[in-house]
Amino acid sequence: MLASFLRRFVIRSFREKPLFKWAVPVCYSASVALIAGALWKWGAVEVRGHMGEVFFLTCLGIVWLIISMHLFPWFGLCIADDAIERRNPAALIALLDATLAITIIYVAGNLGEGPSYWNNVFSAGVGTIGFFTLWFVLELGGRVSVSIAEERDLASGVRFGGFILAAGLILGRAVAGDWHSESATMRDFIRDGWPSAPLCVVAVFVERMLRPSRARPFPTWVRCGLVPALTYLGVACAWVVHLGRWEGMPK
Repeated sequence: MLASFLRRFVIRSFREKPLFKWAVPVCYSASVALIAGALWKWGAVEVRGHMGEVFFLTCLGIVWLIISMHLFPWFGLCIADDAIERRNPAALIALLDATLAITIIYVAGNLGEGPSYWNNVFSAGVGTIGFFTLWFVLELGGRVSVSIAEERDLASGVRFGGFILAAGLILGRAVAGDWHSESATMRDFIRDGWPSAPLCVVAVFVERMLRPSRARPFPTWVRCGLVPALTYLGVACAWVVHLGRWEGMPK
């Protein structure tokens, strides 16, 4: 009864027009603020505390977000159509988390010392490609976009959001650190980012088990959505803590 009440309350709250009107701009603004704040505090020596460099890399981050979000529809989910126009709470949660994940990866790719901006682009690009690869595998194996966009299943949106945010944390940590070379970046990415691959495999099986079905057309969002999402995030946070400080992190 409590889970059912919470589900109705959350859906009713998410379908309020003001929330859908402001949630996406607030998320965008928070993402830009996160990029600028992280660069100002933890960027390279030539960037940290320098307004011009922080402004340039933040603008590049905005472009990065715009391009990435234009790729979302290729994976079955669209912010304009599914989240805003159709006021789908599952899509809103999923896509906001995907946006934050891209932000984390971009920020992490800019952390550490390096001789040029190309190093930042390469590192963030490697993480972003890994991000969309994991999303593609999850979509291919679990058809998560159908559950979110067509079934409007809140549990699926929460579950996907937890996984994609966890993937962003793992991949972001894998590309953070001082620059040495392209090959060293790839080696560090595989060494520190490998847990995202088995986590994705687990997410595919979880998606196939918990997505809406004839036997369970309305899965409870707490047990089938929030619990898996928190589990994914717990694994990601544990791995990031295990890796500790990235190379070149300011003390």
